Amino acid sequence: MANADFSHSTNQTNPGGFDSGSYREQAQPEQTVQLTPLQQKLAGLEAKLPGALSTRAAALALSVVVMLAAFVGFGGAKLRSKYNAASQWFTVGVAADNGYNLSEELTTRMNTAANVITTAGNTLGADSTEVQDAQTALSDFTACLEAVQNGGRSQNLTSLPYYQGSTMHALYQANEALGAMIDQLYAKLQEQAENPMKMGAVQGQYGQFNSAGTIIGSLQYNTAVYDYQNEVGGFPASVLGGLVGVKEVEPFA
Repeated sequence: MANADFSHSTNQTNPGGFDSGSYREQAQPEQTVQLTPLQQKLAGLEAKLPGALSTRAAALALSVVVMLAAFVGFGGAKLRSKYNAASQWFTVGVAADNGYNLSEELTTRMNTAANVITTAGNTLGADSTEVQDAQTALSDFTACLEAVQNGGRSQNLTSLPYYQGSTMHALYQANEALGAMIDQLYAKLQEQAENPMKMGAVQGQYGQFNSAGTIIGSLQYNTAVYDYQNEVGGFPASVLGGLVGVKEVEPFA
């Protein structure tokens, strides 16, 4: 009896199914890569380049642009942060001044000077030379202080004899002039007083006026400003400052 051949032909097809060799894994959809706004702009520029420029040199140029953009972006942000902090020193003070600041102390000078002038006007008369000189000095000082506190937008200081283009310098000079006129006015009041050492409320106002002046003289504001200017005044910080809109921070001098 002949042996039966139970082997399957390798060429036999299966009409009702499929063989393992015919299976193909279904392609997975490609994931969308999210580009940053800067990358999108650069991609748009690259797409507009003529074919002749789509070379290694063009790629190098684009990489330089990317590096410069990153330099301006990160460097500018850091510089802007430093400026934002320095621009607030006038109103909030520097760390070394333990909560004291120029704006508050100068405002105290303005208010106490006004009180001394009011008392002097009642005592010496509004037409007194000392009263009028002190009032003029106070008006100039107030204009300068408001200009600095409002970013130089509230007052035109060009009429002041000591204005040289800097509102902070004008404020410094106005403070010096006010101090001299209040000292002169108080000395005149002492001449009219029965006891120059006991002059009531005006003596207290004059004391606060001078106390604020003493505090201003001890503040570390100028030291901080000069350090800041040295840090941001050289290249490339000065160039970056212009690009990101950083303004000058002035000393009180």
